[in-house]
Amino acid sequence: MRFFVMCVIVLLAIGCVAQTKPEATLYQRIGGLPMLTRVSNQTLDIVSKDPQTSRSFEGVKMKALKESLANFLCIKTGGDCVYEGETMKNSHADLHITTAEFERMVDVLRERLDVNGVATKEKNELLKILAPMKRDVVTN
Repeated sequence: MRFFVMCVIVLLAIGCVAQTKPEATLYQRIGGLPMLTRVSNQTLDIVSKDPQTSRSFEGVKMKALKESLANFLCIKTGGDCVYEGETMKNSHADLHITTAEFERMVDVLRERLDVNGVATKEKNELLKILAPMKRDVVTN
């Protein structure tokens, strides 16, 4: 009986050691909603005032846009936020966004991620997720 108990204990210990901790989601590794909100707010503050991109933000309710962007990024990185906004294609359809404007937004986002200490791996993962959206955003 004692031998049996020892075997069970050893097997349980081995099982505990063998279990690997699941990798954290990009959302968790990037810093969650607080980081995504900070980066979104900073990015939109800059591009909404930048002469290269400001025309796209005329008449936009920035508070609502900031919240929507943070929630969008949350969902895209594996968070459990609720995004109630339009698709990228629908929300940008009539804005006539150019490639230069899109690239400026990406540059500012990349800079804000860097300034806020987001690691290169996580920054690149996020940019890779967002890159295919260019075809839905750029219409000019």
